[in-house]
Formats: sequence, structure tokens, C-alpha cells
Amino acid sequence: MIRFIRLFSLLCLLPLLTACEHKELCYQHPHVGQIRVEFDWMYAPEANPAGMCVLFYPVDGGEPIRYDFRGTTGGQVQLRSGSYLVMCYNNDTEAVLFSGINNFFTHTLYTRAGNVLEPIYGNGANYAPRADDEPVVICPDQMWGSVATEMEVGDFGVRYHSHRLDGRATVVEVPITEEQVIVLYPHELTCTYTYEVRNVSNLKHVSQMCASLSGMAGRLTVADESLSAESVTLPFDAKSDGNFTIYGQFYTFGRNLNNPERNRLLLYIILDNGDKFLYGSDADRFDVTDQVISALDRHHVHIIVDGLDLPQPIENGHGFSPSVDDWQVVDEVIQM
Repeated sequence: MIRFIRLFSLLCLLPLLTACEHKELCYQHPHVGQIRVEFDWMYAPEANPAGMCVLFYPVDGGEPIRYDFRGTTGGQVQLRSGSYLVMCYNNDTEAVLFSGINNFFTHTLYTRAGNVLEPIYGNGANYAPRADDEPVVICPDQMWGSVATEMEVGDFGVRYHSHRLDGRATVVEVPITEEQVIVLYPHELTCTYTYEVRNVSNLKHVSQMCASLSGMAGRLTVADESLSAESVTLPFDAKSDGNFTIYGQFYTFGRNLNNPERNRLLLYIILDNGDKFLYGSDADRFDVTDQVISALDRHHVHIIVDGLDLPQPIENGHGFSPSVDDWQVVDEVIQM
């Protein structure tokens, strides 16, 4: 009789146990999909980042899901069913910092504070005049990136809006019967600026030099590639061809076209006797605003300044008299 009661009790509990097990399995089944991320470099065929990261922002909230890939080809990710906003950029940067990263619309790139003589002396405190009373920050690294919006992952497959530079925001649908792929189209997020100062006299007496450009944007929001309104000054290297030209290249987030500030190129020249000269603080030809604004390609700007007379050395070969510590601001051609 006791055995019968035990058997009857177990038979009664069996449906309950089965029901509980079924419910638990369903709850733990997250509907995770395997998706392959591909990068199409049609807008930046010469790009060569060491790696890329992709961030998937759940539309219903929560922290972004980040995947990092070596090289430029992409790879596999796992995503639960749902809606996402997608962002990608290269992950091999050193100078670029990030803020607002937990929100797709506030994810912003910026760089740390610097000083105008940093290309010469490093990031130590070195005083020198500036073109304008605005913050000085270092130049960003070269960056590429893109976004995709309204991405949906479900039993039907993958659907997303592909944003491309040609203005096409086409809807891409990949049915569940095919390999699940999302294609992103990275392009330049930063701008490449080059410059040259032509017809420079007495270049052979230059010991060290660097340059800066004022009126630039210090931050870029990735989602819409909007630039901050505050102007900053960027310091960068200056080189000599050994004859008559000073030149250089640097990266920047660009210029906010709604910013009324001027773009002024400044040159910091240290001669072999220690004298220090600053060129361009007020000279009209160093105001390069029109060249920046009128550039046909805002991501590739070339600046030209024509004519610069550096001091003429003394003929006895002893150079100039011992220099003072202050920078000598030069607005006119030096005749010596």
C-alpha cells in the first residue's frame, strides 16, 4: 500500500516537473543569431587600420554590445533578437578619446589638452603666444567609420538601413534562409590637412620649428558627424625641404562652417643661435580661412602661404647675439 501511494504521488508530480522544465528551457532560450559583419572600403580604398570595432546599441535601452576585429575584413558576432543602432570605427587610435559612449547619439571623439610647442618640447608646459585665446588640443589620429540604423534581428533574418556617402540609405534585407550578413561602409571621419610655406629665405639657419592652426573643431559626434561649436588650436610638425619650403601634414576633425572664428596658421621658428620667432599672428597671408572654407574636398585641404623672410645671418659666421627667452612676434618681413 505504501509503495502504491509513493508511485501515485510521483505520477502526480511528473506533469508539474515536466511543465517546470519546459518553462525554464524556453526562458533560457535567448534567440541568439550568428551574424557576419563585413566592411566595404569603397569610400576609403587606401585605409589600413590595424583593427575595427563595431558597437550595437539596443533600441530598447541597455549598454552597447561591442565587438573588436583585427584588420579590415570583419568577423562573426552574436546578437539577440531585437532592434539596434550600429556604429563602427577603427580601434587602433592613441590620441583620440571618447565621451558619451553609452548612447548612440552622444558618442563623441575628442583629444586631450596640449600646447603649441608640443611638437618640439613634448607635452611639458612651454609658453608661447597663440593666434587666439582658445584651448589648445592635440591632433587626432586618422579615423574611419560609419553607421547603420534601424537594424532588426529576428526569425525572419536581418533587416537594416545601410548609410553610404552617395546619399543612399537603402534598406537591406537578408532572409533567414541565407547567411546573415551586415555590410558597413567606413569612410574618413577625420580630415587630412597639408600645408606649405613657399619662398622662405635662410632656412638653413633654422634649428627647430613647429606650427599651429586656430579656429578648428575639437569634437566630432560619430552618429551624424557633427562638429562642436567651440574653436580650438591644433599644434603640429613643421618640416623643411632644405631649400625654400616649409611643409607639413596633420589630421583634424575639421572646421565647423558655422563658426565665425578665423583659421590662422602660425609658425614657431627657433634659429641655430637660440633666437625664437613667431610668424603669422597678424599677417594677412597667414589667415587661411578662405582656403579652408573653399576647399573642394573638406576631408582633404591644402593650405599655401607664399613668402617668408627669416633673419639674415651675420657674415662673420658667429650668428646672432645671444637670444632672449621671449618669443619675438614678427608681422612684417625682417630686413637684417
